[in-house]
Amino acid sequence: MRSLSKALAMAAMAAAIVAAPAVQAREDMDANIFVKNFQMDKDGMVTKEEFMKKMEKMFDKQDTKKMGKIDQKQLEQFLKDFTKEGGA
Repeated sequence: MRSLSKALAMAAMAAAIVAAPAVQAREDMDANIFVKNFQMDKDGMVTKEEFMKKMEKMFDKQDTKKMGKIDQKQLEQFLKDFTKEGGA
């Protein structure tokens, strides 16, 4: 379980780093939409727990073989989904 949490944290950091330039370039990216998509309790803020749960769900969607890891093609789709969730 600890390695899965570590893998998710690394995937989230990689997603944030890789997606940052694309996110900045998108005119339709909106923090309000990101918060709306990621928060669970509708308090207008995203907690670390809410963020990590969403990342885990997105990771699991790509980890079709349930191996706890994703390949480059799956990571590319993960990043597309991540940017879509934040601004579409």
